[in-house]
Amino acid sequence: MENNKLVGLYQSKGSDDEIIGNIYAARVKKVLPGMQAAFVDVGMEHNGYLHRNDVVTYQLSEEAEQKPSISHYVQEGQQLLVQIVKEGTAQKGPKLTTNIEYPGETLVYMPYGNYVAISKKIEDSNERKRLSELANELKEGSEGILFRTASVYKTNDELISEYNRLKNKFLALPEKKTKKPYCVQQARSFVEKIMMELAVKEGDTLLTDQIDRFKYLKNEFPHCTIQYHEKKEPIFSTYKIEQEIDKLTKQIVWLQNGAYIIIEQTEAMTIIDINTGKFSGKLSMRDTVLKTNQLAAVEIAKQIRLRNLSGIILIDFIDMKHKADQQAVLHTITTEMKKDHVQHKVIGFTELNILQLTRKKVRQTHLHHMTTPCKICNGTGRIISPESVAFKLERELWSYQYMEDEAIWIEATKDVSELVQGERLEHQAHLEETLKCTLYFTEVSHPVPTYHIKYVGSNDTIMKRINS
Repeated sequence: MENNKLVGLYQSKGSDDEIIGNIYAARVKKVLPGMQAAFVDVGMEHNGYLHRNDVVTYQLSEEAEQKPSISHYVQEGQQLLVQIVKEGTAQKGPKLTTNIEYPGETLVYMPYGNYVAISKKIEDSNERKRLSELANELKEGSEGILFRTASVYKTNDELISEYNRLKNKFLALPEKKTKKPYCVQQARSFVEKIMMELAVKEGDTLLTDQIDRFKYLKNEFPHCTIQYHEKKEPIFSTYKIEQEIDKLTKQIVWLQNGAYIIIEQTEAMTIIDINTGKFSGKLSMRDTVLKTNQLAAVEIAKQIRLRNLSGIILIDFIDMKHKADQQAVLHTITTEMKKDHVQHKVIGFTELNILQLTRKKVRQTHLHHMTTPCKICNGTGRIISPESVAFKLERELWSYQYMEDEAIWIEATKDVSELVQGERLEHQAHLEETLKCTLYFTEVSHPVPTYHIKYVGSNDTIMKRINS
């Protein structure tokens, strides 16, 4: 959050969302020389995709310039150690590499990277020289080291300590072969990945409503201000985050002046359109259009981060007749996008006055996280997913944590109830223990996932009402 406004949102559905960075003992199922790629079984529903350029033996080969076929380096039935670099989709498996990386807070250790790199954000020439010399002292054979921005002004001992820690993780990989593919080493946890991606720095404030996470953050980030949310009101309600989350599935985003933008996500790209809407302005038409486009540029940069939009993004601003106005809008969105931690490139306007930009895909969009294809319209539309409804119900239940009543009756569709209750009702038991009340679920039939808190009161009253 910045100035008490939500600017970024990270969500996890559980273990399925935490596979990026995982290392698998995998087996090659099919080699396709025409595509210079192989499909690799990593033990998931869909085989992973491995391109020749991501095969480390090809990268290190002296013949790489001649671009020999992938079949020179990978054969069907061969066992490989692979790392997931990009999660899959409903139709495709994850993208893989054999060039394994171990990211740390200050550096990235690459057992087969064979190069040294230093973050471009480190501009001090003396510091760059020191890091380069240290890397060349540390690396052995084909190893590679990438120094992150956080490495600046860290002592050599601190950097060496992290290098050794990451290298030891690689050395701990099992050497035994196996017939069945499996995950041999898991990447960092969801929280750890967020902290690393955001490059949490001294002076940042981290707020949590979970005591165990509070202790973890105090221990791991002593240079930050760690706060524990003790209010009765749920943390999402306190900071009005719930309302912002609900907006993320809406196509229309209203601007302060009454204009609005429309965000349409497709499989191939994201298309964003700007409309003046209710805004007519008191200025000339040119000034009105420029002001609206600049407001839209600020909001679009925010929405790209919030919704985690990636790939090709095309923005159809209100038509501007003057190049100077286009440059002003281009400057605005370029400046706002600098706040984004994810790699991106603002390309500029096309001949049709469409602004192009690209953004690296690091995880699924929030539309994908929060919704599911609609079965009624055969997937042409989307509805809120059972997971999103279940998460919303759970957040609402937390608002009853300090009530005096002893039970809550919830009506919900079967898919939502099962998610909140968990396997063998384990999650329900955890909630009941924490909330200090009994939860009763009854099933309702509805075409989309939904819930309704039917009654809050005593166990006896709820049981009578359920059985009546």
